[in-house]
Amino acid sequence: MTTQPEKPSFGSRIGHNFLTGMFLVLPIGLTFYVVSILVGLIAAPVQSILQTLIPIVLKDSATTPNFTSGPMYGALVLVSALIMAVILITLGWLSKRIFGRLFKTWFAFIIERMPGLGALYNTIKQMVDALSGRNKDTFRRVVLVQYPRANCWSIAFVTQENPEILTNAIGQKVVNVFVPSAPAPTAGFILQVPADEIKETKLTVPEAIGLLMSFGAVVPQSKLKS
Repeated sequence: MTTQPEKPSFGSRIGHNFLTGMFLVLPIGLTFYVVSILVGLIAAPVQSILQTLIPIVLKDSATTPNFTSGPMYGALVLVSALIMAVILITLGWLSKRIFGRLFKTWFAFIIERMPGLGALYNTIKQMVDALSGRNKDTFRRVVLVQYPRANCWSIAFVTQENPEILTNAIGQKVVNVFVPSAPAPTAGFILQVPADEIKETKLTVPEAIGLLMSFGAVVPQSKLKS
């Protein structure tokens, strides 16, 4: 006889819908945010150029264009957006054909050798790769550890099975685990936990991240067999 899995609760459905909507809106919101920043960066030099050229073209040195409102503000934003589009299209074309990989390699080479900034860059890069699934070795598996106190279990990601230098310092075999916070799993704590104090789970990394980002509302259903 096959046991039917329990239907998700109302709270679980709400959490799942919230998470789905957030992932739908997040890329759009980030895109508009980045575009607005780029347009703002380009608008400053464009405004300086227009303020210099317009009086010359109009033959009226007493005229000072107002770029804070009205038609001139709209023209400034439009010109800045067009220049930004041309720059991005050009960079995209060049990156595919000429210097894309070379630029990326040299950029990483320079950043990684900057004191402080290099360590931060590598940490963020590894975290992004792990969360996106590109680097499956960073988060090896999802486990439960007793944190912040005994008999209080928290989700954790195993990041290193046997860190020898830490095992020798502690005097027993430990496992490096990253205990993420919710709803922002990129922040958290690194703990060294004895291997026998870790509880294994069948959660995948994406499922665990979804659970954290939904405040625990989106819990994957167990796959029950007959």
